[in-house]
Amino acid sequence: MHCSHGFERKREILGEQVTDFSFLMHVLLKLYHMHMMHSAQEIGLSGGQPHILMSLSAKNLQTQKELADFIRIQPASMTDILKRMERDELVERIRDENDLRSIRVSITEKGREKVHAFFEKEASLDDIGLRGFSAEEKEACIHFLKRILDNMNEDRNEKRGKT
Repeated sequence: MHCSHGFERKREILGEQVTDFSFLMHVLLKLYHMHMMHSAQEIGLSGGQPHILMSLSAKNLQTQKELADFIRIQPASMTDILKRMERDELVERIRDENDLRSIRVSITEKGREKVHAFFEKEASLDDIGLRGFSAEEKEACIHFLKRILDNMNEDRNEKRGKT
């Protein structure tokens, strides 16, 4: 297997201990995460903030629990992130008129601008990752990644059912 950009040495060291699939998935996910974190930092966001803003831009006025479930963190951690986001005027917390005990989170105009900038960065990363792919290859790549995701989710759900 040929890997570019200095990964050949790491792959060589790991040898037969790791399959090509596992190695490539690990490297790809790590690089993707690094690119996305760098993109977030460039526009002044950190940690889970881009995902929270994406979720709110799709469905505004969510509860903290809904947001915590979406990005898969503990509600207490969500409270800390939202405090910072509120301080930075990216979101605001609003008491639910129908249930005064419940607080909903709303994206602000500044938050919408940040998430729009993040979406643009994400699209440029798509262009980088799929550079040189034909339309058919891009479609096939997405198809195979979805199948891998479905397989992984199916396995995860089966294991959850056994416990």
